[in-house]
Amino acid sequence: MPEECDTDIRTTVTQQGIEHVINALPKLSKEVPNTLYVLLGATHPHEVAAHGEIYRWGLETLAKTNGVDQNILFVDRFVDLEELVQYIAAADIYVTPYLDENQSTSGTLSYAFGAGKPVISTPYWHATELLQNGRGILVPFANPKAIARGALDLLTNERERKAMSEAAYATGREMIWE
Repeated sequence: MPEECDTDIRTTVTQQGIEHVINALPKLSKEVPNTLYVLLGATHPHEVAAHGEIYRWGLETLAKTNGVDQNILFVDRFVDLEELVQYIAAADIYVTPYLDENQSTSGTLSYAFGAGKPVISTPYWHATELLQNGRGILVPFANPKAIARGALDLLTNERERKAMSEAAYATGREMIWE
């Protein structure tokens, strides 16, 4: 990371909430040491044009500061649909930590949900609709403790994780187009 980079990611306009998952990782990795949080995708071109890589650099610095950099894999590139599906298939849980209730949708959430992955999310519109009735875990915005608690519940309770996965998968079948 360049010396002149401001590592205070709060100054970046387009935060995505990823910092709250990174702040949840110390507790999570203490209880489940082999936790691996995969951050998949390059920084959006509009973000790069406006702010460069400040947000990503701030996330990398936060991971090191929190002592969880070994629990995070930064995949800093765009992936095609086939590779995205492979990453989702490999996941035990999927997390969307968006910060804005008005976030209308998430394509990767739809893919993960349709694949039957247990989901932890903040309550933006799309997630709130999908995850109701035990089909996922909703956590308050910007709340690392709730993210850690939800992830621990799922990673340490196979029966709950499997039930959530089956509920998501069944509902996802209703959403598939030919």
